[in-house]
Parts: sequence; structure tokens; C-alpha cells
Amino acid sequence: MDLMQNIEDTNKSLSSNIALANKQAAGADAQELTRMFQEVETFFEHKGDAKNAVDLARQSRELSADIVQLVATGKFDAATDKATTLSRTCRTCHTFYKKE
Repeated sequence: MDLMQNIEDTNKSLSSNIALANKQAAGADAQELTRMFQEVETFFEHKGDAKNAVDLARQSRELSADIVQLVATGKFDAATDKATTLSRTCRTCHTFYKKE
């Protein structure tokens, strides 16, 4: 799925931009992730029988939205922590739903 590849690429960009303390780029990445995770959440809601995926997508969307706020206020250490949690959440979902 192209969306998932875009999420992966944007997540990598986000981590890099947070590390560089690039407020504008990190904020844009986090906003884009928030939007994309909403799409994933909606997809799994409509698919049915994937409550865990819905919950993980929702958690990822909320983490991304939190990162938007943290970056906007220059709290890059906290944004790094949230981004790490976001990456772990992605891996958890992939364990169950990613097609090889």
C-alpha cells in the first residue's frame, strides 16, 4: 500500500527533522502523519474485524498530533520521546497486519 510507504518515509523524515530541531519541517511531517494515520484509522474501521488496528492507528494519530504541538513549542526532547513511541506503535501494528 502506497500510503504505508508514505507513512514510513515521513516518519523517517520526522525523526531526522526533530533531531535537527527543524521546527518547520518536523511540524509539517507530524501534521502529514496525523492526516495519514486518520486515513489508516478510517480504513480499518471500514474493514471491520480489526479493532486492534483501529486502536493502533488512533494512537499513532494522537501521538503525531502531540508531536505537532511539542515541535511548535520547541520541546524537541519530548517530541523525540513521542516519535520513538510512534515508531514502536507502527512496528506493533506491522506485527499483525503488514503483508510481506
